[in-house]
Amino acid sequence: MSTSLQRDFFAKHAEVYFLGGQRSETTHGWISDEMASIAEVGLRYTKDLMFNRSAAKKYLKKHFENFEATSGKKLLCFSSESMAFTMHYDVDVVTKAMRLHDLFGQNCKVLMVIRNQLDLFRSYYFECVRCGYPGYFGDFIEYHYFHQFRSMLSDLYYDKLFEVYAKLFGRDNIIVKPMELLAKDMVNEFKKLALSLNIDASNLDIGQQNSSSDKLYLQAVRLMNEKFPNNMGNTYYGMTDTDKLEAYWRVELGENAPPSAINNNGTRMLVYRAAQSVVKDFVGPLVAEYSEFWEERMHDFFAQSNKNLQERIGLGLSEYGYPLP
Repeated sequence: MSTSLQRDFFAKHAEVYFLGGQRSETTHGWISDEMASIAEVGLRYTKDLMFNRSAAKKYLKKHFENFEATSGKKLLCFSSESMAFTMHYDVDVVTKAMRLHDLFGQNCKVLMVIRNQLDLFRSYYFECVRCGYPGYFGDFIEYHYFHQFRSMLSDLYYDKLFEVYAKLFGRDNIIVKPMELLAKDMVNEFKKLALSLNIDASNLDIGQQNSSSDKLYLQAVRLMNEKFPNNMGNTYYGMTDTDKLEAYWRVELGENAPPSAINNNGTRMLVYRAAQSVVKDFVGPLVAEYSEFWEERMHDFFAQSNKNLQERIGLGLSEYGYPLP
């Protein structure tokens, strides 16, 4: 749903000045290489001692001025789910939030789209398989649970994430939307969202993006990842998307992508094509079901956090199956 928001809502809306991500006209999804470098590396990965705050602010100032000067634009938008959780070399979500506040200022609306954590984590597994992860779902859960001090599981305490952004941007500037509600009544909910952002709510055509329904294809990709390590399955790169680093290398280092990164991305494309055209016809579907043990552990892990958020903002989560005490 986050991809649908980006590609079909923010990117296509005539009144939105969209910085990215998921802009269709660029391979990295951002309005420029400079913006991609800031979003995919500066905000996500760069250590405090290396983060070039002044250069980022100077670059964004050009877009702020262009937005103000462009007739018909009512909303300047930056959108990235990567700001809400940590992977591989990411800095902490609190650091990301502080950097966003520093770059964009206090007078911002923050849209926080949440999802039942068990469903989100399963979807995250599918995405990691698409990005090179070769393991089974049970191994994936085990690793993240026992390394929760660093894994993305602890970023899914929605009450804590809400409080981080509320303290920085103000409680009244935070909009929380369950993804299940957006999917259930897409037309009306997106119209409500448009109105809350003070943009036109008519002629919205929202589709489904990043579908994980083809489990045969995903199992084929996983098996190919075992044989041809790439991206998240490549120990040199760990879990880094090398294709998202190319803008950073061009802008900050003045270099083209290194041969190792080009070869890595080529392997990834080979895996996709082979899985789609050949391998999926000879495998069973990818299985990603919670055992009774892991369903109980995951429920207990998130129940109190969801209860806190529900009470904090008066949002009903029980009807969507969120873990609750």
